[in-house]
Amino acid sequence: MSAKKRIRRIAKFAKEKRDITIIENSKLADTITYRWEHTLRVAQYGKTLAEKEDADVEIVVAACLLHDIAKWSHRSHTVEHGRIGAKMVRPFLRKLDFNSDDVKNICFSIATHVDGKADFKHPLTLEAKIVSDADKIDRLSPYRTIFAFQLSNAKTHAAIISVAKVLLERFQIAHREWLVQTESGKKIFNEQISVQTAYLKHLIADYERTALPEF
Repeated sequence: MSAKKRIRRIAKFAKEKRDITIIENSKLADTITYRWEHTLRVAQYGKTLAEKEDADVEIVVAACLLHDIAKWSHRSHTVEHGRIGAKMVRPFLRKLDFNSDDVKNICFSIATHVDGKADFKHPLTLEAKIVSDADKIDRLSPYRTIFAFQLSNAKTHAAIISVAKVLLERFQIAHREWLVQTESGKKIFNEQISVQTAYLKHLIADYERTALPEF
């Protein structure tokens, strides 16, 4: 089985868990949907880091796609969700033609992504480090602030991104054309524009990163 097909199978498996949870409790639809969006971004960050660090890209993306699966199924929302998730996915991974070492590495990466601890012996791997890093990077991303403010509806997200693009264009124009007359004023103004522009660029990039990595 090709890496692309395995990743697609893993994504389908994860989405089925997500959909079942939403059907069972529609009130949690926004939360579960956000969790899936978070997962897609973690997979994107994971793929980027794996390529830069010369790690096994498929192992990293597979683990990223499954790292929060215990939360989707309501098996656990505590620090244990990584270890519980690893137990949940092990039988499924064995059906995808991964070798035994790869299954263990994926499960270890899922188990340890929260606090670096697993409930089975396994050497610390580069792939596990990357999954944990990717999760932390998205937890501090600009796009996550939308969820923090409980603006979790998908239409709201799209509207915010549209506004962000307009603001970004205006800030870039302002950087060039707005007249600020004092040197101190220019310095503070330019700092403000730089911060706002950087934030908006990150916000838009995170929105566009909410997709399954290509293989």
